[in-house]
Amino acid sequence: MLPGAFGVLPADAQAQLLSAGRVGHWSRGGLLFHPEDAAETLFIVMRGSVRLYRLGSGAREVTLDVHGPGDLLGVSSLRQGAPYGMYAEAMDEAEALLLGQDVLARVRQSQPSVAVALGEQLTRQTRGVQERLSGLVFLEVSQRLALALLNLAEREGGWPPGGTLALKDRVSHQDLAHVVGSTRETITKLLGDFRSRGLLDIGYRRIVLTDRDGLTRAMQEPLR
Repeated sequence: MLPGAFGVLPADAQAQLLSAGRVGHWSRGGLLFHPEDAAETLFIVMRGSVRLYRLGSGAREVTLDVHGPGDLLGVSSLRQGAPYGMYAEAMDEAEALLLGQDVLARVRQSQPSVAVALGEQLTRQTRGVQERLSGLVFLEVSQRLALALLNLAEREGGWPPGGTLALKDRVSHQDLAHVVGSTRETITKLLGDFRSRGLLDIGYRRIVLTDRDGLTRAMQEPLR
């Protein structure tokens, strides 16, 4: 079963996509592609998280976006002759379905529903980029961190009624900094503030969310 918009495709369309492509696996820190690589392959993330970034001045890494299951990587492969123009790095154990341009063209022609799913997913990701840019402009870092933690909770299946939620995936302070668009030092300080307010607890390589309503309020209003 494919994730995201591709998971609602007819079974035969999903089977054709899976048989047409190949599945790649990457460990944490592995690169799926480099900026100068020719964009000849589209990636559908099956498992894990992948960070897209470029190098700024002084070789500083600038995170452009973070993608999870069902998201597309390497969308520049949908047009001929373009490089990827960025790095794609696995943030944890990641898995993706790789579809070459020729193979994808044949599947889209024989399965029109695949073309529809691609369009829907591209629209969804464009909207996500717009929301991320809006958050960077209008939300304080503490609000963006609260929002990121709530999104991680939803990705893991939602919050148990009246309980706490231990994030299953290992999420480092640097990972959160990439997602939020901040620095590791700032995120470490804010996590300490969140902990002192009873919003979460921090264990060995894991974060336990303890107050959903409190995180929602922190998302809506900056910490004072």
